[in-house]
Amino acid sequence: MLNPPLSLLSDDLIAYIVEHVAELAFRDKNLCNLSLADRAFTQFCQTHILRNLELSKSSGTKNGISKELEKTRKILSDKPSFANRVRVFKLAISHNRNAWLFNDHTLISILQLFARSPIPPHKLHFGGHAFSPFTLEDPILVAGRLMQSFFSHTLTILHLTECQNVPLPLFLTCPRLREVLLDNVEVAEESYDEYPEKQCSGRESPALELLNYRDSQSLVRQMITPPPRFHTPVVLWSKLRILTLCPYEKEEMACLQPILDVACNTLEELYLTNLRVGDDEQLSLARLVNLSDLSHLHVFSLNATIKCDIPGSAVLRDINIVLGTIPASNKVTNLSFYFKIFGEHPFGGCLDEDWAGICDEVIRISAGKPLELYLHTTVSAGKLEWQHPGQDELYMRIMERTASLSDYPKICTHFWNPTCWTQGLPPFPRGQVRSRCKR
Repeated sequence: MLNPPLSLLSDDLIAYIVEHVAELAFRDKNLCNLSLADRAFTQFCQTHILRNLELSKSSGTKNGISKELEKTRKILSDKPSFANRVRVFKLAISHNRNAWLFNDHTLISILQLFARSPIPPHKLHFGGHAFSPFTLEDPILVAGRLMQSFFSHTLTILHLTECQNVPLPLFLTCPRLREVLLDNVEVAEESYDEYPEKQCSGRESPALELLNYRDSQSLVRQMITPPPRFHTPVVLWSKLRILTLCPYEKEEMACLQPILDVACNTLEELYLTNLRVGDDEQLSLARLVNLSDLSHLHVFSLNATIKCDIPGSAVLRDINIVLGTIPASNKVTNLSFYFKIFGEHPFGGCLDEDWAGICDEVIRISAGKPLELYLHTTVSAGKLEWQHPGQDELYMRIMERTASLSDYPKICTHFWNPTCWTQGLPPFPRGQVRSRCKR
């Protein structure tokens, strides 16, 4: 039991402590230890520990999956309060013959326990692995099961990772869906002629507010333009606020502008920052991105690769053309650029890039209003090293190339490169918004 003064802590302060422990490495282990330290922490720790329930089996055998399902069902049946705390339900199954799973009485019993919760789970995650994706054997059955379950009324977040044979009607089963995260997802088919009418039409379309996708263009293309079988939009784009994708994938980037065109009145944050598996081939963004109609854009963030010793390289000039599409009258408050400089000393061509031009565009976009600018530069030579000859001098010379920004006090410029680690300064996370600097 806690002794004074710990025993006098308020619930708000205990919750604050637990939240910070939950953000540390080895989250579940630390929360379990804290929960056992004193009963004052138990309930708060259980809320975090039980928030995510994952049913997975790396062996992929039907017998192994069945045993895990029964174990989970027994725990939730014996302790109904545990089911009440689950907010995220994840299925990570590598068994290719998995149609039986969605007819399994034990899984249905678990879902029924969730359905009786005062606040049923609102996030669903189907996940596989890079070399063993979660392939839906019977996508029609999966869509039908979701339509019949409580998820059709509660689901607001859908996360699909390493999934194949994903049916487009999945989105129409959940009209309250607001956030979709797709990572290496492949669509089920092109026609959907064999799908029941009730799965393809006559249902309310969800209005997405957030879409984050990588290597999932086959599904995204159908979300934008559904096959003729669908008589209603699969999703509505008119309320989309946050969009994230990878700037190095040509087919993926081809889906961007059609989304921007229909979300032009609501989109607030655009992150071209998702990482690519393999080499980062810099695309010509000027032909793929036009920001002129985004009347509510506040945040624009971009990953870019500058390859040294490439004759005629004009990566920054291409980016400046994109920035030039932002109108003079705008609401932009945050610009972030993550530059990977690929090459070795003396980094030929890097300093010849149009650094002055990008400064001019930032100054124009700011137009005297407060603006947070984040410039992240790292040198890579294709080796597992973080120290490269001449890199410190290069970082300093890039800062010199952007010195004109210091003449504009409303523009708060943050530089980051690997030398900042020595000062205990980690890089600012991709996909997050930096708040206004207080100075």
